[in-house]
Amino acid sequence: MMTDSTRSLVGLRRQWLDSAYRQTKKMTCAALLMGAVFLFTIQPLDAASGDSYSIRDIGLIGPGVSVEGMNNQGEVVGAVPASSGATRFRAWWYKDGKVTDLNTCGGIGCRAMDINAASQLVGNIGRDAYIYSHGKFIDIAAYARPPGIALAINDLAEVIGWYTLIPVRGENYPSERHAFLYRGRRFTDLGTLGGMESVATDINNNGQIVGYSSTYAGATHAFFYENGKMVDLGTLGGTESRANSLNERGQIVGSADITGSNKPHAFLYADGKMTDLGALDNGDSQALCINKTGVIVGMSGARGFLYKNGKMMDLNTLLSTTLGWKSLAPRCLNDNGQIAGVGIFTDGKPHVFLMTPKSD
Repeated sequence: MMTDSTRSLVGLRRQWLDSAYRQTKKMTCAALLMGAVFLFTIQPLDAASGDSYSIRDIGLIGPGVSVEGMNNQGEVVGAVPASSGATRFRAWWYKDGKVTDLNTCGGIGCRAMDINAASQLVGNIGRDAYIYSHGKFIDIAAYARPPGIALAINDLAEVIGWYTLIPVRGENYPSERHAFLYRGRRFTDLGTLGGMESVATDINNNGQIVGYSSTYAGATHAFFYENGKMVDLGTLGGTESRANSLNERGQIVGSADITGSNKPHAFLYADGKMTDLGALDNGDSQALCINKTGVIVGMSGARGFLYKNGKMMDLNTLLSTTLGWKSLAPRCLNDNGQIAGVGIFTDGKPHVFLMTPKSD
């Protein structure tokens, strides 16, 4: 029987999987990052022996809250529905112990999907992809205003995501969703693997990009993009795969269907080979993020995991049971080993957390 906590986590996991597809109506954003600032009580860090990580409760930001991005300084960004069941969102930003509510950016709604070392944010404002830089919101490809969303930004301010390729008026074919790269005020369509859709999900500081795309056969496959070329990464023997993250070494993680089943397993793609990382309790799994040392976080069923040194571990086992966290669902991992996500706390509600490795 599923407990209320388990149901909450399953809901959170589905929300993250669907986050790249949601759009809200078009709006303009005149407000800067001057939304209300909320200070949350920080949970004391437990120093019990045997703990691998300390944990900070960033707070109960709101029902349906999601964590979407984090930088190496431990700044975290995400979104929360503007009201219960709403399709429009409020963006939020955690920095230096406080959460800034970016609200709806002065219009219908917005989400913050990633943040780089210079604290530049990307996401969507209504139906438009944006980058926030040096106190200004910049509408990506404003000349065309294609509906879309920016999903990641690297430290060179190169942005990736997806946009809607709208057919010329009068031509009888459907619109397509394509991955894009925004670099130096230039907007580039990355194409597809032969189908009608592609989504870019991450970019490293070398300009390498990963994501997923439909193929000529209609399946969805993970891709790697570099120097103008999109490469199909294949699957683990099944029909579908998606790439979610890559590090500076070009190691890629995501999920792929295994042989003889539609069950997805987390994978690591390195040196031209896709490796099955397995799952907890023989369930399904997906890898969400990888850092420069090759540490990986993700979800297996309704349980968060950390993968290190060839071993997949339940994230909850890395904390003292006295801390009060019932379950943890990681979303982001930085190069310092910090993990951000949403967990069920003692009050039975979803709280944003930030885990930090303890020194040896």
